[in-house]
Amino acid sequence: MDDIITRIVDIERQCSADVEAVQIEYKNNIEDHKRFLEEKKSRECADILSGENIRLSQAVEEAKKQSDVTSNAFITDIENIFKDQSLNELIKENIISILLES
Repeated sequence: MDDIITRIVDIERQCSADVEAVQIEYKNNIEDHKRFLEEKKSRECADILSGENIRLSQAVEEAKKQSDVTSNAFITDIENIFKDQSLNELIKENIISILLES
């Protein structure tokens, strides 16, 4: 009878040790997987931010180009107005007529 009780206790200890070893293994696997997922999350966030920064830089560059084109067109229009002799003469005549009316 003592042998049976001793054997049952030994089997119970072994099962308990096996269960504890498996629990530790699963705990370690879960921690490893958490670290893997956190690293993957960090990489994905970095990739997203990098992509957004690239798109933002391109949008700013495009806006700058468009602004330059618009500014150059405006400057060209202004220069053309000052080069237009007939328009300059008309302006002078209008200024003189306003001065003479006073």
